Amino acid sequence: MKSLLLSFFIIIFLLSSSYGQEVPILNYSIDVNGQVELEVASDANHYYLLKVRHSPTGPFVEITSMTLGIPGTTIIKESTESYPQEQYQVLEYPINTPIDFDGDGLDDITEFNNIPTQAPLHAAEPVDPIDGTLVINNFTKFKELSVEGVDIPWGPFLNGKEFVKFIILKPLSDNPKLYFINSETHERHIHFINTVGIDWPSNTDSARGEIIFHPTVVSNNGTLGVYSFVYSEGIGKPFETVQKTNEMIAANMPYLKNNLSYFVTANALDDYEDDKPLFDNSRVPILFEEDIYADIEFLAINIAEGYGLLRVMDLEETPGSRDIVLYEQLPNNLPRTGGIITSFIQTPLSHVNLRAIQDNVPNAFIRDPLDVEVINNLVGRYIYYKVDQAAYTIREASQEEVNNWHDNLRPTTAQIPPLNLDYTAILPLSEIEFDMSDGFGAKCTNIATLRTFGFPEGTIPNGFGVPFYFYQEFMKFNGFFDQVETIIANPDFQSNIDIRMAMLKDFRRDIKDAPMPQWMLDELKSMHESFPVNTSVRVRSSSNNEDLPGFSGAGLYTSKTQHPDEGHISKSVKQVYASLWNFRAYDERDYYRVNHYIASMGLVCHPNYQEERANGVGVSTDPIYQTDDTFYLNTQVGEDLITNPENMSVPEEILLNRFSTSEDDYTVIRNSNQVEDGELVMDEIYLDQIRDYLSTIHDEFEILYDALGNDTFAMDIEYKITSEGQLIIKQARPWASFTSGQVPEGETAGTELIYFPNPASDFLTLQCDCNVIVVTIANTQGQIVSKQATDFTNFSSQIEINKLAVGLYIIYGMDANDEIQFSKKFIKK
Repeated sequence: MKSLLLSFFIIIFLLSSSYGQEVPILNYSIDVNGQVELEVASDANHYYLLKVRHSPTGPFVEITSMTLGIPGTTIIKESTESYPQEQYQVLEYPINTPIDFDGDGLDDITEFNNIPTQAPLHAAEPVDPIDGTLVINNFTKFKELSVEGVDIPWGPFLNGKEFVKFIILKPLSDNPKLYFINSETHERHIHFINTVGIDWPSNTDSARGEIIFHPTVVSNNGTLGVYSFVYSEGIGKPFETVQKTNEMIAANMPYLKNNLSYFVTANALDDYEDDKPLFDNSRVPILFEEDIYADIEFLAINIAEGYGLLRVMDLEETPGSRDIVLYEQLPNNLPRTGGIITSFIQTPLSHVNLRAIQDNVPNAFIRDPLDVEVINNLVGRYIYYKVDQAAYTIREASQEEVNNWHDNLRPTTAQIPPLNLDYTAILPLSEIEFDMSDGFGAKCTNIATLRTFGFPEGTIPNGFGVPFYFYQEFMKFNGFFDQVETIIANPDFQSNIDIRMAMLKDFRRDIKDAPMPQWMLDELKSMHESFPVNTSVRVRSSSNNEDLPGFSGAGLYTSKTQHPDEGHISKSVKQVYASLWNFRAYDERDYYRVNHYIASMGLVCHPNYQEERANGVGVSTDPIYQTDDTFYLNTQVGEDLITNPENMSVPEEILLNRFSTSEDDYTVIRNSNQVEDGELVMDEIYLDQIRDYLSTIHDEFEILYDALGNDTFAMDIEYKITSEGQLIIKQARPWASFTSGQVPEGETAGTELIYFPNPASDFLTLQCDCNVIVVTIANTQGQIVSKQATDFTNFSSQIEINKLAVGLYIIYGMDANDEIQFSKKFIKK
């Protein structure tokens, strides 16, 4: 009897293990790419299979993802467009006794640990990597398997496209098998089938074709970059086969972000039309040939929303901070605005878009915007403007909406940027350290820090840093702070933008013409004479409100070159000092109530580079196409700057694999229009150098910015190839969207602050054994954005943070004597 009971319980256990235990979905949400995010209670001893059904009342038929659990809760995702919550089921299985979901004789965990050569979600047997793989788990693997067609008579739709062949055996059976074919090795599917020993399948018992990458096509999620699958020779398949193909490819290309489509060629149109009602009610996105070759009508450059006055602007005009501007050409410099529309595609790394990211304002390309009735009718009126990945929204707004919006964005009190005047001497870059940015500016200290990373001689500029102390003393020597007070107090300056621009222009002229104290002239001269004779010296801005996390200040200030025949270097120094008072800079400070007297200009001085072969901007992530383990590079010929491009200038756009695995370890998204077709601006020898340098820069600054393990962290660099052929890194700063996800230790004064992040709440819960009566919240620029009285009677208090923008902030707890009880960094997500 006991043995029968034991056998019974063993059978029950095995059955429950095979079917899995369904776990409830605690939270259902959809991310910006239209992908589902399902939160479930979890632990590290289980893994989770996501099962879907294709209608609200149908059976659960597809397993679309596998996720290992973590303690607490786990987020379950899939690579395709989201379904409603009722069409998902999450099953839990123990890792120690995993099932064999696909029935191929290997358990799920074994296959999961051996991706991409094995696959837990389909039953194909492993093949030699030279022949193909069972999973494409990242863009690098896609690149390894792909080939670029040049002349393919049986598939003209592949000509000039990058693609990977695939084959699914028995797609509608209980045990389908999917192979991604190494398309460099095997020119045709038959070659692969014969090599790996698969019995030749019939057309009705297989689905074979190509997965094509279209880098310049807008995907189902609204971003550039589409993967499409097409069947051999462009023939069509019944809906059930297409749907199964879509699900299997997406599940086994887990890095996709809802950007896979079914490519309907002319040969497949009849089959598509026959099943069109089924396609219309499915989550299989359709891509037609005209979609691939059509001009892009809209492209989101920065996703955000805002309110303001819609104005059509000429390049000679200067907008205000509450204007939503429409440009037929891209301005080189742009002050803070309420939103941006351009009628031609911008480079994502232009100064204009970096400002849009930094200010969190909407920015989009719209083709012929004045031909759009709703836009044309609202010119000169207040509007609401929102940019999403897939579309934009514009409607008329009231002045009250505009005022309320901008009043909520502006701090209520004056902001104090960091300023340390203890550094009183010009120093060589070799003596300036990372944590001296409050005295020299982040641009200067970052360049100095780059010099400690072991790069070849000449890769990083060598020179000097001039501290904020010099600027402050120069301004005091000439009584300019009194003049600033008079200017700002002028009612016409405050109310009339044209008068404000004119008065600032006059003030800049005064700064350029003003004398310097003799000691300052002597020290600048000594620094200048330290450079080799006949050296042109580049004098670059390094203020205390640029190149900071969350605030790049890109293009806000002026840098000047002091040529050998121009006399004393104070000429260029004063020109850069004056740029602190250009309209764009003043308007930025005024909008955020930054103290104009504390705002200061440091300098970094190094030899100027002339007649460079190329210049570019790179980011140590891919912020545009969201591919994994890739760097994003924009490069252009000569001195046609990426950051301030000439009109109609198209830069070279490359995704560079961070981890080199083959000779072809980069993808050219777009060639420059300044070189011959197919040629590179950035030759492969420089791509290899950029890979090494940018990897080091990312890793080293990741530590310095306390961002280890933070997915939002990346570094933005500017580089040049000199006339002598040397690659130069001229600047490095945190990428504009970086926010710290860490909660690093802050300065404390005899107490511990405990931080409880709660993304779903508008409040921050603090615990402190202290008598704090005021909590001040400042952003990374030192600007105070909130000040609230608190009560820690029960050692706990809640701080309202609902009006804070996304970003990194610092909390200061002050007692009645204005003494700091604690300080701590936190993130508002």
